[in-house]
Amino acid sequence: MKMFFEAALGGLQAGVAVLESVVELFSDLLPAPKLFVSETVRGFRYENPDVRHFCLLKAVRTVSALNASLMRIVTECTRHIEYALDIDDSAEHRSNVEKYLRDFFDDVQRQPEAAIKGVLIREKQINEQLGKTLDRIAIEYGDSVERVPAAQLFHRSSRSFSFYLHARYPETMDLYGGLPGRWHLRGMSKTPKDRENMEVLDTFITTASTTFEPSKQWRRI
Repeated sequence: MKMFFEAALGGLQAGVAVLESVVELFSDLLPAPKLFVSETVRGFRYENPDVRHFCLLKAVRTVSALNASLMRIVTECTRHIEYALDIDDSAEHRSNVEKYLRDFFDDVQRQPEAAIKGVLIREKQINEQLGKTLDRIAIEYGDSVERVPAAQLFHRSSRSFSFYLHARYPETMDLYGGLPGRWHLRGMSKTPKDRENMEVLDTFITTASTTFEPSKQWRRI
């Protein structure tokens, strides 16, 4: 089984390596992006970009995604656990959770003719609910002076990962850099982002650990 897995993994990596070569060849056909620094922009950008640059950037993000797991999945799943187990015992929140769970488990049809269900729960609703709870706890512990509302911080985080997930222009250009400049298709190893990425990963591990920790919230189930 181990040998089969390693062989299969090697085959997948070889396939991705071909795609990496295509991206590098395509990139060499275009002028390299330039570093821009201003009050609103800090990073590499193309001068006069067109459809060729658009296709290259989407290809870069595709290969990068194949080589890495998406952190947003971790964020979304842990927040949804926290939302379902939130300490808010109000009738409104309990009703919202019950509806969310009912909709989640009712979504079982995957036949071609099955109707496409809408979003089961809005990210804004989760951010506001968890933010309200955290703000209330902060007030209880006297930590509310000049405090940025937690829901606002949740929103900023979700927004950042959404831009990255959907391969928006500035977020995709963040994958370019180094000396000489190149596309980082296998993470940001050996770049200034190494420390930042390690801190982010450590934060997500802590988030998952906190979410999974046996506590009175889990005993609420």
